Amino acid sequence: MTQMTRMTLALLRRLTRFFIAGVLAILPIVVTVAVVVWVVEYLEYLCGPDTFIGRQLTAIGMQVGKDASTPYFLGWSVVIIVVFAVGLLVELGAKKWLGKTVESAFKRIPIVGSIYSTSRQMIDMIGPNENDAMKGMTPVFCSFGKEAPSRVLALLVSPERYTVLDRDHLIVIIPTAPVPFGGAMMFIPVENVVPAGMPIDGLMSMYLSMGATAGQFMKTPASADDTTH
Repeated sequence: MTQMTRMTLALLRRLTRFFIAGVLAILPIVVTVAVVVWVVEYLEYLCGPDTFIGRQLTAIGMQVGKDASTPYFLGWSVVIIVVFAVGLLVELGAKKWLGKTVESAFKRIPIVGSIYSTSRQMIDMIGPNENDAMKGMTPVFCSFGKEAPSRVLALLVSPERYTVLDRDHLIVIIPTAPVPFGGAMMFIPVENVVPAGMPIDGLMSMYLSMGATAGQFMKTPASADDTTH
């Protein structure tokens, strides 16, 4: 190998390291923007001016303006004011009263009551207050396959076991990336579930970053070598 070839390979390796470092530095920003854009587009799909909700908001604003866009934004202004008003009541101590009132109203409607109860439980779990259900959840690895099984990072709902086809199973939630608030609920045999050894924040971070932050919460061969020397 000539001197010129070695210099060229060294230059290519250095450029490759620069490129990978740049990608890893920009990736969190790209993921964040992608998630925000996805949420905005989904909300526009649900509540855009041409949807049922958008037409109702436009109808609210039509009472004070005839411009094509003004009524729509006025309708959203009403919604925002209502949200702030409800938030003020909650901060003043009316959270339990509001919850019981709304829940009792929705429970009178078939199916809708069940949807509301499930939604409220999910929101309470990811809310800022401490939640016993969330405390009981633990990140785990689930194995699939007998020979050289693959591992899936999941969330163990609780240590309680359930019998399925005469075998003990655990309920786990397998999130999706880059939006971990969704995924699949699965019954996994007990022997195929092992603790992941990381906090829930680590699991969320890894899914949001599509694995880019795995090195912060998991050991790598390089880190293992460092501990042995």
